[in-house]
Amino acid sequence: MRNSIATRLIVLLTLCAALIVGGGMMVDYRLSRAEILERLDQESNERIKAVLGDIENWLSGVEAATGFLGQILTQREYSEEGLKQMLRDLVQNNEEIYGGAIALNPAFAQTDSGYSPYFYHSDAGVAFADLANAEANYQDQPWFVDPIEAGTSIWSEPYYDTGGGEALMTTYSVPVYRFDDQGERFLYAVVTADVLVKELHRVLQLLHLGKHSHGLMLSNEGLLLSSRRDADLLRHYSEVAVPQGNLDAWHEMLERVRAGDNVSREIECPEIDGRCILRIGALRSNGWPIGIVYSQDEVLEPLHDYQLKTAIISAVTLLAMALAVYLVTYRITRPLASLSTASANIARGDMDSPLPPAQGNDEIATLVRSFGSMSQDLKTYIADLESVTASRSRLEGELAAAREIQMSMLPGAGEALLQEDGVDLWARVQPAKTVGGDLYTYYRGNNHLFIAVGDVSDKGVPAALFMARAISLIQQLSGTATPPHQAMAELNNALERDNQSCMFVTLFLGVLDIPSGRLRFASAGHTAPSLLRQGGVTVIGQDTGPALGLARDQNYPDNLLQLLPGDRLAIYTDGIDEAFNEEGEMFGVGKFNLELLKCADQDIATAGATLFDSVAHHAGKQPQSDDITLLLLQYPQADTPPAHCHFHLGSGLTGRVQAWMEPVLEAWGIPSDSAMELHLVTEEIVTNVQKHAGLPAEEKVLLELRLQARTLTLLAKDNGIAFNPLLDARRAELGAEIESAEIGGLGVHLVTRLTDRQHYQRDGEHNVLSIEKDLPVWT
Repeated sequence: MRNSIATRLIVLLTLCAALIVGGGMMVDYRLSRAEILERLDQESNERIKAVLGDIENWLSGVEAATGFLGQILTQREYSEEGLKQMLRDLVQNNEEIYGGAIALNPAFAQTDSGYSPYFYHSDAGVAFADLANAEANYQDQPWFVDPIEAGTSIWSEPYYDTGGGEALMTTYSVPVYRFDDQGERFLYAVVTADVLVKELHRVLQLLHLGKHSHGLMLSNEGLLLSSRRDADLLRHYSEVAVPQGNLDAWHEMLERVRAGDNVSREIECPEIDGRCILRIGALRSNGWPIGIVYSQDEVLEPLHDYQLKTAIISAVTLLAMALAVYLVTYRITRPLASLSTASANIARGDMDSPLPPAQGNDEIATLVRSFGSMSQDLKTYIADLESVTASRSRLEGELAAAREIQMSMLPGAGEALLQEDGVDLWARVQPAKTVGGDLYTYYRGNNHLFIAVGDVSDKGVPAALFMARAISLIQQLSGTATPPHQAMAELNNALERDNQSCMFVTLFLGVLDIPSGRLRFASAGHTAPSLLRQGGVTVIGQDTGPALGLARDQNYPDNLLQLLPGDRLAIYTDGIDEAFNEEGEMFGVGKFNLELLKCADQDIATAGATLFDSVAHHAGKQPQSDDITLLLLQYPQADTPPAHCHFHLGSGLTGRVQAWMEPVLEAWGIPSDSAMELHLVTEEIVTNVQKHAGLPAEEKVLLELRLQARTLTLLAKDNGIAFNPLLDARRAELGAEIESAEIGGLGVHLVTRLTDRQHYQRDGEHNVLSIEKDLPVWT
């Protein structure tokens, strides 16, 4: 269920919707926030401008009224009562003015303490106070002194008025000058108008942008005239609003404000956590900095509430949408779930598992129909496959039985080892398929060993059947005395009979005479054997006839190979030399002979297995393409004792020597040509000893014959005068007339030509001459 398509669709669609809604909310929040902040900025500016306008109008009205009264006093002379009445009218008719005074220059007052009536608004109406008394002492007040010194109208710093209005106020003072008859200007009076600081504070608190916002106004000297807390009034801003370390920034900001700039800056909120915005400018009338402090978070709080509501609504919407997606997806994918269950059942072998009904013509219905068709086809296929598998298993069983039968027809059931009387034989056949057409067999008689190695054309069952027929015929002939070439002809005729498929077999068939080492053999188109002898490998030359089974009455030449002690003969089929590797390279006869030489020191069974491994290593991953058969025949090492005889010199010496040598050489199996040549050489040697050794007839000459491997050695020993015939004998000129040749001159040539090595030594009182003759490999 967790990995179902429905679950994934619900999750994915819900996530996509959540991302879309969330992204929309984020964009909406950003845009709304920017818009609200922009509106807030505009609103704050407008409110500040409005408040500034109100205050500016208020103060301008105060300045205008005060200045007008000063103008009146400049132009006309009034009695003190008249001055009081004008002042009373001014205060009474201007609500913006808390109080006002006309402070005469004491020089024009009737008393030394001067004259300064003061009217102000009280709870009982317009009240009067005399500022010329000792307590008020207007002549020392900054609102009287400072404008005289400045020579112009100014606003005073806030102060608490004692003896007059008894309130915290600021005063606008206008010096009134007149001119005497000489045109000199002199101070006549200072006209003032007071504004209560609390009224300014009240107006400023109309600036409201959030719960904790408040107006802010400073005097020119930095005293707080309006703040959120009354306790901060008339305190210097550096003591209240400026955190340590930011005083320079406040100085710089106030300088910019006094220069006419409107400044906005973030500050720590004085009563709540977070940052607040301070927007501040300056009054044109008196240059007092005035501004507003508000929290942006408080201003944006409605936006946050709106966003929270939107998020809740969006979450509910997403849940509703997920439910809708689930219902729709479940309805659409329900056939797929049933189809998945059916496919799992089919995978477990339940081919009759029901499928969901295919309704409509949409993709799912088409899929269900296709799956049903596929299921039916699969059911049919499995049934056919079971039938084929059963047939194949039966066939494989039959082939296995056939292989066992075929192997049982071979000595050793496919791998044989024979070790009797010093003759070793090892053979192995390795079919390319379950059964093959290669064969080998042997039969040991009294002094004979019958061997055969064959290769039937083609592979597989036909070749195996033809091989069975061939080996049956071969084994019938193995116990007879039929020579190999005749046996080969009889086999050919027998195999050719009823050979409708024109199959054929190449065959090596030989009979070894164990005592003499003579191997008579015939070849029916078979690969020539290789002979390992005395550290070298040669391919045996052979006269061969056609393959068996193709045509009747064929002749097969008789071949003879003389095996010498220690010889190892390898007879094999073309599955070895024609084995190919992955690069298409053939193993070849040369490499086979080289591998045969490498394993010369191994016993015959180990050598045979090594040769098979070499072929397999060469082929690598390339499958075996042909049957492989190898038969190794090891002829025993000779332990022939030397033959020797002493002969009296005198008549009939050569005849006696020949009569002794003939049976010896025949017993050793020396070929007749070599035996004849050795007779000639021996006759020459004993004749020369009899004639030139200076010995009487009763003396004897010793002759000794040795056969070692393929070398025949003759040693002649006599006690005649010291004479090295190889160096000291006169040699006749070859090619000269026979009549002119010196005696003995041709004899040395005869000895050196018919033998391979000669050696002479003087052993005490004896001449010792030895000659060696290498015997041919085969004759």
